Amino acid sequence: MLYELRVYDAVPGKLAALNDRFAEQTMGFFKKHGIGMLGFWTAEIGTSNQLTYILKFDSMADRETKWAAFQADGEWQEVRASTEKDGPFTASVRNTFLRTTPYSPEPKIDTNVQEMRVYNAMPGKLPALNDRFANHTTGLFEKHGIKNVGYWTEDVGTSNKLVYMLGYANLGDREKGWAAFQADPEWQKARAASEANGPLVSQSQSTILRPTAYSPR
Repeated sequence: MLYELRVYDAVPGKLAALNDRFAEQTMGFFKKHGIGMLGFWTAEIGTSNQLTYILKFDSMADRETKWAAFQADGEWQEVRASTEKDGPFTASVRNTFLRTTPYSPEPKIDTNVQEMRVYNAMPGKLPALNDRFANHTTGLFEKHGIKNVGYWTEDVGTSNKLVYMLGYANLGDREKGWAAFQADPEWQKARAASEANGPLVSQSQSTILRPTAYSPR
């Protein structure tokens, strides 16, 4: 399964209109063209004025066929033109193609709040980082009530990134679970052992997300 992470920076004041179009029109066209949808989110904590969503495809060839058909759909083109008669909704679009890691569960959104975390691994350390998640981190997350939603590495180009998503019932549970995880002696021991020859991560980024009202559940 190929996953496509898409992040839209909305034109100031246009995020609500962008969400309305997804809810009322775009999702219907995605379904029409057989494009799978994992979820749609806006930032609860992090950069505002963004729409983040993840699509699902069988392969890159499947993605190219379905996305081309969607963009060429005359009805979609009419909807886009009519809704953007006063100007575009998006200032920029970024997309990343991802594959789940061998230890990832099948991604599914069934919690109220999600957290997307992106780790840039130190050069040559991505395999060790994945090993630590597979053998230690994911189990410790579950121990402390943190849901493992999905783990991905980039599918196109040379990647040194791990992208993953966690789930929580609410923000309070996120803070409680994360604090307990970080204080866990088992985690501290696993981290120290894995980083005996230096850290595995050079940079990390975290965004707290909340599913939109129209996001699949």
